[in-house]
Amino acid sequence: MILRRLSQRKFLETFKYAPRVALNILVKNSKGEILLTKRAIEPERGSWHYPGGFILKGETLHKCFERISSKELGIKLDFRKIKFLGVFENIDGDARGHVLDLIYEYKFNNDIVFNLTKETSEIKLFKKLPARLGFSHREVLAKLGYK
Repeated sequence: MILRRLSQRKFLETFKYAPRVALNILVKNSKGEILLTKRAIEPERGSWHYPGGFILKGETLHKCFERISSKELGIKLDFRKIKFLGVFENIDGDARGHVLDLIYEYKFNNDIVFNLTKETSEIKLFKKLPARLGFSHREVLAKLGYK
């Protein structure tokens, strides 16, 4: 199956009919710090967030994980090293509409070099969450024990 992206107009229209499912990656190191990226694109340009994106029709979770890590972190992370943390419902935290967030954890030992991409203007590890977090990420991270 060939994966095709919808036009922006058609994509936004889908939110009128059903929630969208997103795959999100909570990357953390051995010290418990979490990696966040500063968005270089809309929506939420300039805010910090954990890497994530919408699953495309016909795309496996494995391929979606690789696509997101590559597009937002400049590296393909090893899908075999993830742990599923849960599903978080986001009805009002995304201006586009209702989103179901699948959250996966990826642990690394500071041996990976992450690279900026056209979607990220900054990549940084945090012990304490920054003031400006995008979407509903603060609420999700609070439920996972981060402050």
